[in-house]
Amino acid sequence: MRYIGFDREEEAEAWARERMDIINEPGFFRAAASVDAQNNFVFVVVLTNFTSRNVDINIAIEGGKMTPGGVLEIFNSVFSFIFDNLRLSRVTGLVPMSNKKAQKVDEKFGFKREGLMRKALPGDEDLIIYGFLEEDYKQHRWYKG
Repeated sequence: MRYIGFDREEEAEAWARERMDIINEPGFFRAAASVDAQNNFVFVVVLTNFTSRNVDINIAIEGGKMTPGGVLEIFNSVFSFIFDNLRLSRVTGLVPMSNKKAQKVDEKFGFKREGLMRKALPGDEDLIIYGFLEEDYKQHRWYKG
């Protein structure tokens, strides 16, 4: 796996949207990615809904192709961009209640469960609201400071 950062953003965002089964395209977004030896996407982080204090994060992963070092590289880069460059205060992740794998990923990286959006998805499925603050970033074990 090789981190390509914000190269190929439009392709990366479309790839992630397809895997997450999201129909609508975002307005403004940033997308950081990692690719395999054949230059196929394996990990994409899409940032949307920028405000003066927050950005929403969506993550798409091609199962079984991730390496721990590659995951750290992409998260360090993305969170550095969010907190050090953009000077935002928080990142918000919305995870379907049925997606236990995504919940584990968010919690492993230090996101805190903050609430629930009831009946937010088709079939009346709930969305879990996760937050990751600047201080969480600076206290995290993989923070490069």
